[in-house]
Amino acid sequence: MGNIDKSIKLLSHESPRKRFLGISNIAELASALPLQERKSVIGELGKLVSDPEAFVRWNLAEAFGKIGHPASIPYLEKLGRFDEHANVRLRVMYALGLIGHKDGVPILESTLQDHYQIVAGAYVVRQFAALALGMIHSEESVKALEKFVEDSDPIVRWHTAVALGNIGLKSGIPHLGKLVDDPIPFTRAHTAIALAQIGDKSGRPYVERLTKDNVDKVARISKDALKLLGGINS
Repeated sequence: MGNIDKSIKLLSHESPRKRFLGISNIAELASALPLQERKSVIGELGKLVSDPEAFVRWNLAEAFGKIGHPASIPYLEKLGRFDEHANVRLRVMYALGLIGHKDGVPILESTLQDHYQIVAGAYVVRQFAALALGMIHSEESVKALEKFVEDSDPIVRWHTAVALGNIGLKSGIPHLGKLVDDPIPFTRAHTAIALAQIGDKSGRPYVERLTKDNVDKVARISKDALKLLGGINS
């Protein structure tokens, strides 16, 4: 713990680069410890959630994700809901996914109110949130993703299909059913893949519809997905 203690002292340094370095060092050292021992550094890192420098705060979010302890979720909530910089907020989303605890789901769901656009129509924080929900294998995540299915951003909808497939719960099938008619071929193709990943026969009618898709690649991928479903449920 000696090296960690030295790095903790850097967190209060007047130089933001030193504070950045302290965060990085702590994350590297703490992530090598058993999970429960990592909790000891969370409170010290949490003191920097209001750091005046955005690059320090986004490094803090990344550090919380690398450390992976759910005790950091309250600090990530503050950064995710209230930080003015989208670069900080999107790193919060990924960190919550890495931690993988269901207590992070409400924070990820709250990004439906995040309207930052990296380009017109591309809500990048919501894009990261949808993927992060797919890293939290819980019914709570599936329920939250239901609200992402009709997002105006096509990348959010694509990530939602990927996330539901990664979670792999049968309860995600009705939500994927809503993406069968998505206007973006890429999303429809990943919907078929996700249904195959879940592997339940109740998803088969949706995949059968996608085998008749008017985009050849979607139809081809869907036929492969249907074979997997047949193999799983034969």
